[in-house]
Amino acid sequence: MARLLLAPQRGAHRRQARLPIMGKPAFTGIVLSLLPLFVAACMSEHRISTTPAQNVSPASPAHPAPGAETLTAQLKTVDGQPVATATFEFANGYATITVKTVATGMLRPGFHDMHIHSVGKCEPHSTAPTGGAPGAFLSAGPHYQAPGHTGMPPSGDLPSLEVRRDGAALLVTTSDAFTRADLLAGSKTALVLHGAEYTPDAEERVACGVIGPG
Repeated sequence: MARLLLAPQRGAHRRQARLPIMGKPAFTGIVLSLLPLFVAACMSEHRISTTPAQNVSPASPAHPAPGAETLTAQLKTVDGQPVATATFEFANGYATITVKTVATGMLRPGFHDMHIHSVGKCEPHSTAPTGGAPGAFLSAGPHYQAPGHTGMPPSGDLPSLEVRRDGAALLVTTSDAFTRADLLAGSKTALVLHGAEYTPDAEERVACGVIGPG
């Protein structure tokens, strides 16, 4: 029984002898062979991380094409106070319209309806072309309709101008409902701004500007 316990396990010794032993030279060779790949990866990562980023703002309005024909309007209150400027830049078959306030505190915060009207007059206290009682900027006539257009909405309807709490506003929009020649034809046209929605003067014409060459 004692001899069995003390006998060497030859099978186990033979199995251990077959196991490969990796020496330092072999390990060093593997590391050196992988070193070029590691360096190349680091250089590639460095090139990517140092490439300047291009900042693109999704809110940035598209710029009109060079050579765009421009019209402008200076909107003023009944008292003659400047309120906003408007530019109409015509290119590529449509108009880019930009309306920006020039002073704060002149307009109530909220949405103000804005339309192009059919007569290029902005008389503070006047009657409509069809007659009737006088009122603010009534001489600008009704909403503008381009030649041959009779449907709704009228050609001159534009998005509302949203005035912030500080009284400032900026609107950029586009329209292909009229051309530069349309707005200058006949009695010309005017841009009219109404009072803030859900207020007593929501239907009133609070500012007006004749549209003309800028």
